Amino acid sequence: MPDELAILYNDINQDKLRVTRPSKLVFLCGGVISSVPHSKAISLRDYLFRIRGIEKKLKGPIVLAEKANQLYRETNYGDLISFEEDIARIAAVVLVIAESPGSLAELGAFATNNTIARALRIVMQAQYANTESFIRFGPVERIKRVERSFVGFYPWRINQRGVVVTGSAAPHYGEIVKFINQHIDKTPASELFRNLGDAKQFYVTYWVIYLAMAVSQTVLHGYMALLYPTLTASDLRNRLYCMELAGWISKESYSGKDYYYTLSSADPFDYAYKDSVREKDSIRRKHKITAAMQKIEAAPNHVRTVVVRKRGGSR
Repeated sequence: MPDELAILYNDINQDKLRVTRPSKLVFLCGGVISSVPHSKAISLRDYLFRIRGIEKKLKGPIVLAEKANQLYRETNYGDLISFEEDIARIAAVVLVIAESPGSLAELGAFATNNTIARALRIVMQAQYANTESFIRFGPVERIKRVERSFVGFYPWRINQRGVVVTGSAAPHYGEIVKFINQHIDKTPASELFRNLGDAKQFYVTYWVIYLAMAVSQTVLHGYMALLYPTLTASDLRNRLYCMELAGWISKESYSGKDYYYTLSSADPFDYAYKDSVREKDSIRRKHKITAAMQKIEAAPNHVRTVVVRKRGGSR
């Protein structure tokens, strides 16, 4: 394993290091989204996402809660909440449209989970703005007290069959888009590393993948073990799954391996070094690390071509 990687990481002043967020992810929860093509909307979330295509209007990609259906096949998560916590760690916004029994239960769980509540924003029917209920004066009030703007009330209606009345939602579509984008905008494009909390390992993993250009999971785990000796292969697999959902990374399956790569050609780190460090030429040091990584695992030409194309050019 390239000792240069561990040396560079240890030379970084983590109090002054800034990291760039690869994307401002929106984790969208709420009512059911219909799987029937060209059918009418059955929930506000269905109307916003499937009928109106709201993702095109937002300043960040959407990940649907339904992605959790693949958890037990593609990850090592033992429970749903652990996945939701990890997504919340890298999300700009966790948006719950409180419109169904399932989404209300989800809202209650999220509002009392400190990891998720940090990014939690709520869209709710205006008729419940002053209604006395456990939900309104429980989890909703808890988030509202943190910041009034975290909860958006809109006067859409639901018919007797529990289906959204799209005509009542349509006039408020633009304001809902504005509400979400305002909270995306409030999420900084870059942050001090020391303020990232439990999200630090996601950003370091992303950085290591960037340096490697393309890397298999097994080799990546070896690199990460130099920096985080207690990181398990299962935990790494889970993080890669979340980062792929978020649009931070992708993978190319070729021959007997899956190669992970970042979807941006920009280094996520704005380097700051400890005062005692003499070698502060980041470009030279990164080149040396990448060269050492290529000796351990050189991606095939096909994979390298795909990576360069997906990144929009060479690094």
